Amino acid sequence: MRRALVVMASAALLLGAAACSSDDDGDTATTADTAGDTMVAGDVEVVDVYLVDQTAFNEGRAPYVVAVTREVPADDAIQGAVDALFEGPTADEGDEALTLVASGATGAAVVSVVDGVATVQLEGGCSSGGSTLTIAAQLIPTLQQFDEVDVVKVLDPDGSTIDPDSDQDSTPECLEP
Repeated sequence: MRRALVVMASAALLLGAAACSSDDDGDTATTADTAGDTMVAGDVEVVDVYLVDQTAFNEGRAPYVVAVTREVPADDAIQGAVDALFEGPTADEGDEALTLVASGATGAAVVSVVDGVATVQLEGGCSSGGSTLTIAAQLIPTLQQFDEVDVVKVLDPDGSTIDPDSDQDSTPECLEP
């Protein structure tokens, strides 16, 4: 079951390393994250994103992907989870040998979620590099945590996947070893 976390305006100031701006009378007007983007306090959802455990993979000890949590905007949690995945591991997670295997992709856009089928299109490049472990191994469980997603169709940047019409997950040819 998905977990939702409601962050009220006053609690938003406690998140991360947010910087605040004030109007002339000292009331908080907006918050800005460390990149300087303006954020409006609101609903966020706590989701899992799946990163590769490089140590487990190197040792041949499954599972090769592990869940880590992220907060994403509740109004677009599915795309938020995909975006959070492509942000990769935090410094602490990197120290624990967790990594993103992006397979040449620079991001992915959720094209649709219809009748339990999520279609997500890779952006940038697409290559397995000869590996059996690709971005698909991270995208599929990241998307399938949502109640409305049963099957994931991963498209290459040109919009193709191997098995677009079945009721099973599908990846593009470029992610084949």
